[in-house]
Amino acid sequence: MATDTARINRYRSQSLRLLDNALGDMRGGRWGQSEDLLWGSLTLAVKAVALSQGQSLSDDQSIREFAVNLGKERRDKRIRESFERLASFSETLQRIRESRGRLDRLFSILDDVTSAVEVLWDLVPVEYEE
Repeated sequence: MATDTARINRYRSQSLRLLDNALGDMRGGRWGQSEDLLWGSLTLAVKAVALSQGQSLSDDQSIREFAVNLGKERRDKRIRESFERLASFSETLQRIRESRGRLDRLFSILDDVTSAVEVLWDLVPVEYEE
C-alpha cells in the first residue's frame, strides 16, 4: 500500500505538471509539444486510477482499454473517449495548418482531455493522497 501510494502521488505530481505545461504550450502556440504533454498527463492519470484499484497497467493498449471500460462503467464520455479524442489532435492540427482553420478545435480537444484528467484524479481515493 505504501509503495502504491508513493507511485500514485508521483503519477499525480507528474500528470498535473504535464497538464499545466501543455496549457502553457498551447497558449504559446507550441502545438506538437502540448500534444505530447497531454498524452503523458492522461496516461499517468489512468495508471493511477488503475493502481488505486489494485491493477498495474504497463502498455498503451491496456491503459486505453482500462480508460474505455472505466468510462463505460461510470457512464462518463470524457473518460471513455479521452484517448480517441486526443488521437485526433494531430489530424486536427494538420487540417488547421493546411486551411488556416480555426484554433478553437484544438482548444476543444484540450478542454476535453483536461476534463478527463481532472475526473480521473477525482476517482483516486483520498487515502492515496499525501
